[in-house]
Amino acid sequence: MCVIDDIKTVVDGIANQIPWSLHGIRVVGSASNGEKGIELIRETKPHIVLTDIRMPRMNGLDMTRWVLSEFPRTKIVFLSGYTDFDYAQQAIQLGAFDYILKPFTPQKIIDAVLKAKASIEEELGSQQRFHEMERKLRESLPYLRQEYFQLLLQFPTTPEQAAKRWDFLNIALEREQFVVMLTEIDQFAELTHKLPVQEVELIRFTLHNILEETIGNVTKGFVFRDHSHRFVAVFNSPDSGSAEKLAEQCRENIESYSRYTVSLGLGENVQHIHEISYSYTQAMTALSYNFYTGGNSVYGYQHVDHQTAPRFSTEKEKELFYCLRSGNLHKAQELVDELFDETVSVPVPYAPEAVKVMYDELAFMMNRVFAEKLTTEEMKPLEAHLLHIKNLHSYKLTELKGGINELCRIGCEVIQQRQKEEANQVVEQVIAHIRQHLDVNLTVNDYAKLVYLSGSYFANLFKKVRGMTVGQFVTTERMERAKALLLEGRQVQEIAQALGYEDRPYFSELFKKHTGMTPSEFKQQYAN
Repeated sequence: MCVIDDIKTVVDGIANQIPWSLHGIRVVGSASNGEKGIELIRETKPHIVLTDIRMPRMNGLDMTRWVLSEFPRTKIVFLSGYTDFDYAQQAIQLGAFDYILKPFTPQKIIDAVLKAKASIEEELGSQQRFHEMERKLRESLPYLRQEYFQLLLQFPTTPEQAAKRWDFLNIALEREQFVVMLTEIDQFAELTHKLPVQEVELIRFTLHNILEETIGNVTKGFVFRDHSHRFVAVFNSPDSGSAEKLAEQCRENIESYSRYTVSLGLGENVQHIHEISYSYTQAMTALSYNFYTGGNSVYGYQHVDHQTAPRFSTEKEKELFYCLRSGNLHKAQELVDELFDETVSVPVPYAPEAVKVMYDELAFMMNRVFAEKLTTEEMKPLEAHLLHIKNLHSYKLTELKGGINELCRIGCEVIQQRQKEEANQVVEQVIAHIRQHLDVNLTVNDYAKLVYLSGSYFANLFKKVRGMTVGQFVTTERMERAKALLLEGRQVQEIAQALGYEDRPYFSELFKKHTGMTPSEFKQQYAN
């Protein structure tokens, strides 16, 4: 506070006799007239000026005009008598804070000064809060810009609404000619699920910087993250070269300067701010076409197919279903590979979502085929895998193909096991008949008729299950029975007839071929 009055006793009384320090006030100087008062105020820049209204050389009104023009936040409190009341009113109109009528007591002085002090503190607090809000706003600008772009990307809007916040947010792009590029980190979840959070954030930060620097070397752009593993870049169309060339440069730089690869989708150029959402939708569509490559590639919207419905050979589909019914896994997976080859061999790739729907339907039909042959319990793993295929989110063509092939494997192996069990039952039924009728000479066709099969099919089935022909099995069983009968003391002629051999020498020849010795030698060696 400064005290200005041409009466020295008044100045001394106010400045020195009142304990201002107890009230948080410091008197920085005093003056005896208006001119010296201005010099003092210019030098000390006080918050409060306590001054007489009538002074030599320059009165309080003129001094008030100067002070408030130079230091508008300074609070001026006038000391005035009743005869100076009109002057005091003029001073208040000019912007003086308050006035005190003479005669005055020290308490009146204190009250007026503390009132001015409270007003100053409130203003300073408001000013501090304002500066704090300004600081927070500056710090929040990157997030506000990101929020602004996210709204522009997600929701179509009017030109007026789109441009409304552009200048306020100080966006460092030209106001026309925009391209949206989406960048997705390949296999991000699988590659980072065991890493600490700090390292994962460092990876994102690194890739973000590579994108910003690569784009910044060519044109103006803004990059932000809109997903755990995806970045959005909005940039002005490059003056030299194409946006697709810039996207390829981003892909190459990330592959060169990090341990990761990315898939990029590029929308087409749009003219105005409010059209950015169209380019974003196109970029999303283009990004989905990395479905075919598995990653580390760039797709531009202008190169993708938007109309053609995918289809594959119905003949191959029928053949596949025949293979599934018979459990022929090798041939079934060959056919699946051929169907997928048909899908990707077209000049312009089909829309990934349409391909996904087509193969979801194929998987469903494959399960229907398996359900014709299997029980509800046997179908449980197939139903679970079908659900897995249907719910693939971050899928690629290779994953979809792998899922269909795995469905073939699960179903065909169950059918093969079922066939094996059924074959075993059929063969065991015939084996039981053979063992009960070793003395009867039957053909393969005779045995096949017992189980209602053709002779050739039964012959192949029997050999597959037992590892030998039906004839070899019958001979083996007869020779084993012959051994037992020899050890019981039965005669060779009797044994031959009991086993269906009318010719004893032929029986002896077969026995020697099977055991390495004649019936007599066998009996002589083991009977004792």
